[in-house]
Amino acid sequence: MNVDARIKKSTESILRAGLALLNENKDAKLTDVASQAGVGRATLYRLFKNKEDLVTAITHHCLDEYDRATESIEREATSAMHAMELLFQYAMPLTQEYKFLSDLEHFIEINPELKQIDAEHKAEMLELIDEIRKEVKPDQKLSSAWLNHYVDGLFYAGWLQQTEEGVSSQQAAELAYFCFEKTVSAKA
Repeated sequence: MNVDARIKKSTESILRAGLALLNENKDAKLTDVASQAGVGRATLYRLFKNKEDLVTAITHHCLDEYDRATESIEREATSAMHAMELLFQYAMPLTQEYKFLSDLEHFIEINPELKQIDAEHKAEMLELIDEIRKEVKPDQKLSSAWLNHYVDGLFYAGWLQQTEEGVSSQQAAELAYFCFEKTVSAKA
């Protein structure tokens, strides 16, 4: 195995281990990450000079996975509501990534770049919700901000169902969309 391939393999192992450990304990030590990744501390510190660098890399990894999973939605969706259905379907399997990104507030104080990433992610979701509001015209009591938090809650509920109840990501996505559709379609 050449040096570049080893570096790539080590980096991927560290990112996976960091994602899992930091999801369990935000205060996990880099030595624990190195141990779980099966690499030496020197290797970890060669690739990531500190926890801030690792958290930033994991954030980018999670967003890349999310982007890969959802990149076809704009092409496939026939409406804003269909886009939301596809979002639940394609993103629900990313339970570890979703959990990490939803807990990003814990790390924002470490790195201001993460605050911008988080704001961009929220802006994209609000844009979709605004399109849904134009299309479906939900009750005015349901503000875009409230619906944004509701979507986060549905993803969280889906994640819990998968991790605690053994529900498939497909079942969780279907139930999340069912709840969302019923909520935005209901008239007062």
